[in-house]
Amino acid sequence: MIVCAVGVFIDISVITVAPIALAIGKKSGYHKEALLLAMIGGGKAGNIISPNPNTIAVSEAFKVDLTSLMMKNFIPAICAVVVTILLSTMLSKKQGVQVTENDLEQKGDKNLPSFIQAVAGPVVAVMMYVI
Repeated sequence: MIVCAVGVFIDISVITVAPIALAIGKKSGYHKEALLLAMIGGGKAGNIISPNPNTIAVSEAFKVDLTSLMMKNFIPAICAVVVTILLSTMLSKKQGVQVTENDLEQKGDKNLPSFIQAVAGPVVAVMMYVI
């Protein structure tokens, strides 16, 4: 959850952190649902205090300094983290989908295209743009 609270877009942080969260969830006994809630809650808490487009738009709409708005959002972000921890802990005690060894297994890159095939699409697009 803390790693997701870095202030980047939530989908990027969840995709990046999901393998780490699954490994931690396997060791700690958390269900997949609780892990997802923790990642999303941490991401939302991070978005409250980060200078992302939503925070910038709010500061401009209300004509408030961005730094002061971020500082004032610190207490709600801490509350969001606490609520996320409580909800995630409660959810982990209920019946859910456990993290299995198959979830942690790395898939092999067996059917990757060759370099020429991978570069062909962008090269054709650039050539069509130039012509």
